[in-house]
Amino acid sequence: MRRSPLPLLFAAALALGPQAVRAHGIETDLLAPGAAGHSHTHSSADSYQLHSAFSSGEPARAATVRLLARAGAEPIELGRTDAEGRLAFVLPPHLGPDAEIQVDAGAGHRDWIALAESSGVALQALRRPSGLPSLLLSAAPLTLVGLIGGLVAVANQRRDRR
Repeated sequence: MRRSPLPLLFAAALALGPQAVRAHGIETDLLAPGAAGHSHTHSSADSYQLHSAFSSGEPARAATVRLLARAGAEPIELGRTDAEGRLAFVLPPHLGPDAEIQVDAGAGHRDWIALAESSGVALQALRRPSGLPSLLLSAAPLTLVGLIGGLVAVANQRRDRR
């Protein structure tokens, strides 16, 4: 009688599963021009100052920062964060009421900042419910191992019946 591969698949699932536990979110602070605490050392007085970091405190290096000016419009790339997770940029005039800044640090790590609340003070990050897509991506290896294990078990049952 042939041994079942299920224990091996279970061990593989346990080895792949903790990947989701190590994932962490991204947090972004954005200071509008003229805001208290606005640093003039990195840029001119009319630029926005963005700082992004993971929840672990590690800077979001080389994260792509985009402007989503209007619903349905093509995103405009504003630049990439530096080694400290910082970027200074100037926004174009006449933005739509639903304009947002998107910070994309890859691997599902994204943050959005609503610009409609801009009043010359620090802007608050708009937290979109991004947990489900991140959860689905991080659970993919475990799901794949489970699917393969199920197919192997069915194939073994059919072979044993013959």
